[in-house]
Amino acid sequence: LSSLNFIGQSNVEYNENYNKYRLVAFQNNNDQIYSISNAVSVEKPHVIYSPNAFSPDGDGINDFFNVSVQGINDFQLEIFNRWGQMVFKSYSSDEQWDGTFKNKDLPSGTYIYKVKTTTYGENQKIIKSGTISLIR
Repeated sequence: LSSLNFIGQSNVEYNENYNKYRLVAFQNNNDQIYSISNAVSVEKPHVIYSPNAFSPDGDGINDFFNVSVQGINDFQLEIFNRWGQMVFKSYSSDEQWDGTFKNKDLPSGTYIYKVKTTTYGENQKIIKSGTISLIR
């Protein structure tokens, strides 16, 4: 089998919210015949994943809390202590919480988080909330 370089394959643009597919068929007996399909885009399902605990102790393992997302337009994360005081707010899923508030370590305990976002294609509003255990 020899490798083939198909013209036009590189025009499929990457988009993190879609899986893109293209079929390539070829026959290589004496006469080389090949066919390339049009690109097909399939929207990825929206995903919001958050761990339930982290330990900001500097050992390099689970030192930060962050939420992983896929297939969303915007992002807002709020974290509250047990008295309802907001101790962290972010507008980027790349930002991580280190377990501090006003540059001071918060005590071990359970904190409440709320993620507000909208899906990529349909702009459906999603609110996910839960608890996170900070372990020191």
